Amino acid sequence: MSCQGYLFLPHKEQSGMYYDHNFKTLSLTKNGFSKGTFLSTLFLVGALAASGTAEASGSLFQKLKNNLENEATEEATKLLGTAKKEVITETTKKSVAQSTTSTSTEVAAAGQTPELGTPSADLISMTKCTDLKPENITIGTLGDYTFQKGFSNEKRSGLVNRRTGALSNGCILPSLNSREIAYMEVDEKSFDALGSSNDWEMQCIKSGNPGAGVVGASEPKTEYPYTVNVLSGKDMMLHCGNSENVAECAEGSNSSRSSAWKKNLDGRGKTMLSVMANTSTLAPAQGEKLYCQYYNKKSGNSLFAFEYLRLQN
Repeated sequence: MSCQGYLFLPHKEQSGMYYDHNFKTLSLTKNGFSKGTFLSTLFLVGALAASGTAEASGSLFQKLKNNLENEATEEATKLLGTAKKEVITETTKKSVAQSTTSTSTEVAAAGQTPELGTPSADLISMTKCTDLKPENITIGTLGDYTFQKGFSNEKRSGLVNRRTGALSNGCILPSLNSREIAYMEVDEKSFDALGSSNDWEMQCIKSGNPGAGVVGASEPKTEYPYTVNVLSGKDMMLHCGNSENVAECAEGSNSSRSSAWKKNLDGRGKTMLSVMANTSTLAPAQGEKLYCQYYNKKSGNSLFAFEYLRLQN
């Protein structure tokens, strides 16, 4: 909206000179002068008209100029303050939005499958190792392999996708992904001296909440790796010519190859053990990590320990 004022001044003669003081429209728009500026201008112009001298005219014009400059400065300060508040408001909104996005990302990350690495130092410190150490550690999965028998392409099952493992921190096995199996051997006589099968038990806790105690207190044994006899001899002694390129092999049926593997172990005075990172109906949708140890109830020490990723069935 525009505010207009009209001021018509009479013709005057001064010192033989003719002056026409005719001030036309002064306008204020919403982006222009304030009402106070406008009224001040009218006052000064009126005073100028009442004065008949050139000196007074010059003085009043200077006052008018100063007045307008002061008013403009005040208006600019007000506009600057308003703009500053708007900038702060927008910055705050963006900051809140970014904070919300960051929080949402963290929540989403919390629902992702945990990364499998090495057990934490706190978990490892809970395990006391026996003097007896597992040997010949092999990590793999149960699956099918093939071999040729004349023109026929035969298929058998056994431990495939093998890789060699090693102990760390005394008796900690490599961490296992879901459904992976750890095979190992121990000296038979030394192992028997530590007690019978009743003296051993698998204890598992949740890596993220070890203080909750063993999962076996509230879960069936089928939900965690309670046994150390997952594999049989035929799973280790694959058929010769196998697609896994395992050199140590034997011919014949599953039972004959199991016998061949037992003969191999007996010849070296070893006993085989194997554990599997089994799935569970009780695991959360994104999975969870469990830390387990094969615990001797008589000595309070463990033959081995490992962390694994437990996924749903």
